[in-house]
Amino acid sequence: MKLRCLRGLTLIELLIALAILAVLVNIATPGFRDSKTRLEIDGALQDLVNAISMARSAAINENVMVTFCRSPDGKLCKGGWENGSIIFTDANADRILNGNDRLLYRFPALKPTGKLTFNSFRNQQYLQLTPRGSTNNQNGNFTFCPANGDPRLA
Repeated sequence: MKLRCLRGLTLIELLIALAILAVLVNIATPGFRDSKTRLEIDGALQDLVNAISMARSAAINENVMVTFCRSPDGKLCKGGWENGSIIFTDANADRILNGNDRLLYRFPALKPTGKLTFNSFRNQQYLQLTPRGSTNNQNGNFTFCPANGDPRLA
């Protein structure tokens, strides 16, 4: 039986291989980072769609006006949409959580950094759902602009 000696790598061959690997990793990293950011944004926007559906369902099931508004403190309709929001029954449609109104759900601040805006008729920064499940004579759209300003992620 004859033993063979395996040839190892020289230091220069190893350094070249590591340099090629480093270049490949640097090329791939931005794509992975963008994919992660896109997934976070998509998840946040899906949460927004779910919140509107939840508010609509509550309005129909409880036969009462329901308000969905921005609220970082979970009590008052103010601040930025990206800082949190609330859904509550709003029997007198005053957009204030008072009297017999009940807080139905509080959403935390968005995980992806950026600005979430609601562009609506007369710049109303809330959405009200009637007991029939329609909006209270409102229309508009939500727009998310990422903190890095990349329009591909908007």
